[in-house]
Amino acid sequence: MKVTILGCGSSVGTPAAGNYWGKCNPQNPKNHRTRASLLVEDGKTDILIDATVDLREHLNRANKNKIDALLLSHAHSDHINGMDDLRVISYHLGRAIDTYSNEYTINDITHRFSYIFKGAFDVYKPFLKTNIVSQNTSIKIGDINIDIFLQDHGTCDSLGFRFDNFAYSVDMKYLNEESLEKLKGLDVWIVDAAANDAETHVSHAGLKQIYEWVDYLKPKMTYLTVLTNFMDYDELCKNLPDNIRPAYDGMVLEF
Repeated sequence: MKVTILGCGSSVGTPAAGNYWGKCNPQNPKNHRTRASLLVEDGKTDILIDATVDLREHLNRANKNKIDALLLSHAHSDHINGMDDLRVISYHLGRAIDTYSNEYTINDITHRFSYIFKGAFDVYKPFLKTNIVSQNTSIKIGDINIDIFLQDHGTCDSLGFRFDNFAYSVDMKYLNEESLEKLKGLDVWIVDAAANDAETHVSHAGLKQIYEWVDYLKPKMTYLTVLTNFMDYDELCKNLPDNIRPAYDGMVLEF
């Protein structure tokens, strides 16, 4: 299995609009961050997690012209506003792309982007097909088994995804005991760290909480994603323990 971190930035990216770098050194390419998204491949099946506004850039950079399924963690704009870029991919494939999420997210996106799922004006054919999944279940797409678990994102629920010995937890503040059980025995965990050193944050986990989870779950390696423009790559590397590293756009992991 090959996992590509297409983007690891927060909702505004780095630099943010207006060329705002915050505390990030613009000379380090690993501080150039697009919105958080992931590509999972096994040689036959290609699964995209979240469709950010940077999706066209993501797919072109990864030289990817086939997506078999889209998993959506939740319906916040920075994770869904690139769905239209899958229109061309779908048309070339000759079929709508299966899209999976919980009932709340599916209801939200079909209301806000009805043309994507129903077509419109004899111009657009439907290019995504909805599949509602429960928040603690397992599904199989192609040859890839996926365990789905619930995450508390503060303002809404989000979904986390486990693929064998790898898991992806984007945009979340808290994990209940059932979800933590699904994260035991990991080789690699990619996890939201947008709150950084903040003691409390309405919707994202901070490093203190992540340290506690890592100590409890004991993944072999943890990578931080949803990095804000106040989280410089080199400074993070200096201060983090060796088993926790910041992610960067284009990072590839193979299992």
